[in-house]
Amino acid sequence: MKYATLIISLFSFSLFAQDWEDLESLPESASTRHHPVNFAIGGYGYLVAGADVEYASLGDFFRYDPLSDTWTQMDDFPGVSRGFAYGVDTETKGYMGFGYYYNPDTGEEAYLDDMWEYDPETDTWTELAACPCTPRIHPAMVEVNGKIYVGLGGSEFGDLGDWWEYDIATDTWTEKADFPSSNRHHPYYFNIGDYAYVGMGHSGPNIFDDFYRYDPETDDWITLGDLPDQGRVAGTQFAYGGKGYFLSGQGETHTNLPTGEFWEYTPETDSWVALDPHPGGGRWAPGSFVIDGGAYFMCGEANTGNKRDLMRYQIEGFAGIESTSTEKLEIFPNPTQNQFQIGNLTAVQDIEIVDLNGAIVLKQQVQPGEIIDVSQVEKGVHFCRLFSGDGVKSEKLVIQ
Repeated sequence: MKYATLIISLFSFSLFAQDWEDLESLPESASTRHHPVNFAIGGYGYLVAGADVEYASLGDFFRYDPLSDTWTQMDDFPGVSRGFAYGVDTETKGYMGFGYYYNPDTGEEAYLDDMWEYDPETDTWTELAACPCTPRIHPAMVEVNGKIYVGLGGSEFGDLGDWWEYDIATDTWTEKADFPSSNRHHPYYFNIGDYAYVGMGHSGPNIFDDFYRYDPETDDWITLGDLPDQGRVAGTQFAYGGKGYFLSGQGETHTNLPTGEFWEYTPETDSWVALDPHPGGGRWAPGSFVIDGGAYFMCGEANTGNKRDLMRYQIEGFAGIESTSTEKLEIFPNPTQNQFQIGNLTAVQDIEIVDLNGAIVLKQQVQPGEIIDVSQVEKGVHFCRLFSGDGVKSEKLVIQ
C-alpha cells in the first residue's frame, strides 16, 4: 500500500515533522478499554465509558488537558454504564447515547436507546429524550447544524439500516430516510459542512468498502466512491478543516489491520489519500478527538490486548515555534480570556501572536508591565513570540 505524506509549509517558522507523538496515558487506576466515547469541548478532550477486557461496561469519566498533558478523573457518568456507545460534540456540549450494558458477574445485559448531554460549564450530565427506535450498539452518530443523526448499528434482532434525527433545540426525534444500502453495524462516519457521511462497516460475512452522503435538507442519500482499499470496520473517525478522517480498525478478514491505517477524505473531489499510520498494528474500537488541528487517538483492542494509551498526529499547523533563547517566556494568566502580561519583560520589545496555521494575528511593541489585549483574537491555541537581544522566546498561549 502506498502512503501519501501531508506536508505543510510554515513559511519562516521551523517545520513540524508530521509524526505520531506519544502522550500521557489514562491513569493506571483506569481500566484498559475498547469503545471509549470521546468528544472535545473548549480545548479539552473527554473520555467516558467503554468496555474492559471482559466486555464489562464502564462508567468512569476523564478530562484531558493538552497544555499540561494530564488527565483529570471526573465524577462518574450518572446513567447506565456502557460499552459500544458513541458520542458527538457541539461547540459547547458533549452528547452520548445508545450502546450496551453488560455485567459479567451476573450475566445481566441490555441494549440501550437513551441520549445524554454533558455541559462542561456546570460539569453536569442531563438525560434527554430516548430514541423511539430499536435500541442498538455501535451505530453511526453525526451532528449537523444543531441536529444529531443516528442510524444503522447492531441490535438483538440483527443489523439495522434506519436513520433518525435528534433535534437538540426541541429534544425530539424524527425518523428519516433509511440508509440506502445493506444494514450494518460499526460503520465509519463524520460530518463535513451541511452533510453527514457514512459507510463501510460489517454485516454477517460482509465487510463493506462503500460510502454515502446524507443531505438533511432534502432527506436524501447519494452514493459516493468506494474506499480504494479493502473493506473495513470498527475503527474511529472525525472531521476537521473541511475533510473527513478514518483511523485504524479491522479489514475484510475481521482481524486488526497490519498497520494503523489513516485515511483522509476530500468531499470536493470525492477522493481518498492515505496518511501516516499510527504506530503498531490496527486496533478494534479505539477512540479519537480533535483539538486545534491535533488528532488524538487512544485505547481500543490491539493484538496484544486492550490499551489505555494516547497519541497525537498534527493534521494542521505546528506544535510550536522554535525558541532560540534558553530563557522561558513567562506569560500570565495563561489560559486567558482577553488579556495577559509578560513577566520577564525588561525593555520595550516586539511581540507576535501566531495561530496554528502560522498566521500572525497580532503584532506590537510591548513595554514592561504592559497589559496586552487579545480580546479581538480568535479563541484557541496560539503562540506568543518575543524578539530580544538574546534571541527569540516563544511560549504557547491559550485564549478562552
